[in-house]
Amino acid sequence: MFNIQKYLERFTKKLNSIDLHRRQILEIIDKNTGIKISPEDVELKDCVLLVKASSGVKNKLFIFKTRIIEEITQLTGLKIVDIR
Repeated sequence: MFNIQKYLERFTKKLNSIDLHRRQILEIIDKNTGIKISPEDVELKDCVLLVKASSGVKNKLFIFKTRIIEEITQLTGLKIVDIR
């Protein structure tokens, strides 16, 4: 028989891990660039980190892109191939 409680617990754990990864990514970006980005402006989709920000912020992210991607991969274990 299907147990809804176990299903909801798995779903909750998944959501919590997404929030944790998002906070870690924001900390890494802040540490490397000095830019504070709100959590709503960051999304991970198909191994690409999507950042909703001004062109100046995106340019600074591009400058530090390799360092940010390497650190995210080391600390979180997420596979990120690009920042857009």
